[in-house]
Amino acid sequence: MIKLTKNKILGLTLSLLLIPSVVFANAGSPMMWFGLLHIFILNAFIGIIESVIIDKFGLKNKAWKIVLANYISMFIGLYFIAPYFSTAFGNSDFWGGQTSHGHYNLNGFIAGMVMSYFATLLIEYPFSFWALKDKDNTKKFNVAFLTANTITNVVMFLIYFWINSYGSHW
Repeated sequence: MIKLTKNKILGLTLSLLLIPSVVFANAGSPMMWFGLLHIFILNAFIGIIESVIIDKFGLKNKAWKIVLANYISMFIGLYFIAPYFSTAFGNSDFWGGQTSHGHYNLNGFIAGMVMSYFATLLIEYPFSFWALKDKDNTKKFNVAFLTANTITNVVMFLIYFWINSYGSHW
């Protein structure tokens, strides 16, 4: 067996990492890959954060139900609602897989994400209410729910916007 030195291994590793970036041989767009990360991993964190925010309002809840709500609303919002409204406002490639660099339409993206936010509120509300251990203070819950969802949606919107803004136009 041939013994490779550390320098040869490092050189081979760097070559393999840099070759795809030179020839643009990437598999999918950053929007697509981050969307997959979002649906598989980040939703659990988002649901837990929303649960903690609601808990900070003095409303005990079952976090797993809020996490479930996030998975359902993310799937519906990012795979159906956001692409639909994005297309309606001029961006027929919401995920950016077919759009050339510099041609991604941010107007459509923003329209899709804003409509996705409102859909999230409608979809997650019954789950989050179901997650409450004590359902007596609905007014307090409404404020807590809206606060938690707005915070997490704004953060996710900013991340997706940052991903898409490079190489985009208005």
